[in-house]
Amino acid sequence: MQRWECLVINTMLAIQLNIFMVILLSIIFVYACLKFNRKEHALRVFFALIVVTTLILVLEILSVLLNSGHNINLIVAHKLVDTLGFMLAPLVPVFAALYVYKRINEYTKIRMNKFFWLCVPIVISGILSLGSYHYNWIFSISNENVYMRGPLFFVSPLTIFFYYAVNLLFLYENRHKLNKEELFILSLLSLITVVMSVFQLYYFVYLTIWNSMAISIVVNYIFIIHSQTKIDPLTGLGNRLAYDEYLANLRRKSNLVLSVVNIDLDDFKSINDVYGHHEGDNVLRIFAQNLKAAFEGKGMPVRVGGDEFIVLINENQKEIIERYIEILIDKINAYNEKSGMPYRISFSYGMTIFDSTYNDLQELIQHSDKLMYQAKQKK
Repeated sequence: MQRWECLVINTMLAIQLNIFMVILLSIIFVYACLKFNRKEHALRVFFALIVVTTLILVLEILSVLLNSGHNINLIVAHKLVDTLGFMLAPLVPVFAALYVYKRINEYTKIRMNKFFWLCVPIVISGILSLGSYHYNWIFSISNENVYMRGPLFFVSPLTIFFYYAVNLLFLYENRHKLNKEELFILSLLSLITVVMSVFQLYYFVYLTIWNSMAISIVVNYIFIIHSQTKIDPLTGLGNRLAYDEYLANLRRKSNLVLSVVNIDLDDFKSINDVYGHHEGDNVLRIFAQNLKAAFEGKGMPVRVGGDEFIVLINENQKEIIERYIEILIDKINAYNEKSGMPYRISFSYGMTIFDSTYNDLQELIQHSDKLMYQAKQKK
């Protein structure tokens, strides 16, 4: 076999997985844009994560192709590709961390002044990457057009590992807001890449950690699709499938700590009759958004059907549950004051806390539902 044939085969082996991942991520991106709600902040960050990872994979393919040719006429192109690749590399863990943040804090705005110090490593890495074009800090391209690591190469992987570490630390601090499945899947955005990159950095010249990141994105994409089947399309809350699945998990627990709040909107039928179903749907969306914000990270809100909701909370202190309900009441009152609508949104609720007096979860939920209708009749 001739030398150029061996060169072509080795090059194709080096980039074939990257090519496959580029195609796969491109298909996922197009399908997600068509099917998912692009107004959701978390999904928009996820789209950005897909785009940046795909772009870096493309740059990595080009870098391998340019490095394998030994064509000195392509040195400038090779330097430009590697410079851009190293500058964009830290954006992948940054977008991964932002996606995790928005998944956990859906209704909380990201305050840049609070996280300004986190920008320092990415700025330093970007400056060194840009300077490497002339000064060979992070990488160098020889006169024979061959890639080599520079004396400051370690800055790039350390920057990337730093942001993955921040992501894992944030997940750990907010683990109480997630179930075990969510915690595991979101952790993979950092864990798979960190573990694989240690192996790849040791055995390969290139910093080829992006295939593992692409795998993490695919896993999270599958999880998002699975999660979409458990979401009520109108309100964005959990649906009956999510409700039944959550109850099934609770029934397997031995020492159960649980409170249930059944909620029903007051005079919802009259809003539908007078202002139309479109306005009724808007009321349901507004209430669901405030319900989710009031119990964010503290309970699982579900739209049972129509204007009926239920919140399952991992808590057995009555005072704490009542505080959450007061937060919801305050949020709804604040909306009523500024909405300018001729009607007011209000609700009735029933609350029960699981203890030895209940034989099972169904009895607990039925009692909460009964208390809710009693409160409604008193109004």
